[in-house]
Amino acid sequence: MKTRLLSLATLLCAFSAFNAHAESIGDAMETCRNTDNSLKRLMCYDRVAKSLDQYDGVNAQVSQVQAYKEANRNQVSPRPGVTPERATPQPKSEFGLEHKRDLTKEASEIAVSIDSLKKNLRDKYVITFSDGSVWQQTDDTYMKLKEGQPVAVERGLLGAFFLSVEGLNKRMKVKRVK
Repeated sequence: MKTRLLSLATLLCAFSAFNAHAESIGDAMETCRNTDNSLKRLMCYDRVAKSLDQYDGVNAQVSQVQAYKEANRNQVSPRPGVTPERATPQPKSEFGLEHKRDLTKEASEIAVSIDSLKKNLRDKYVITFSDGSVWQQTDDTYMKLKEGQPVAVERGLLGAFFLSVEGLNKRMKVKRVK
């Protein structure tokens, strides 16, 4: 009698395990989503992701996602909150290489005069030049500057810019604000 009961229990467990594996991926994800404990929910999602092939209908959903990706491959979706007319389209071959442009044809130094000087809350200069550009000091170098003074801004390494005054052996690191 005990042998029959044990074999019946084993068969029931085997069939219940088979039914658990026969659920769809959507049902498995819903089960994970309804888990209250965040760690257990994450473990549930990981378990589902590691064993995707055991769920019914996964191949159809994967092919549907691949068809969707193929259909939308040429469309570029802007970041959330950026309207399409404000997004600047760039060729895909140039994406991420903006900082590696050839700068040999561009000026390595400009000579301007200071139009106005201000100090911000961190006691750094905010300088407006005669050409209308606004630059801000980024290091702690002290230089005595005054309005109308001619200065030079030169390009440094790794995208840095330095402000220098003729006759003074000092440079102040600056960045362009406007």
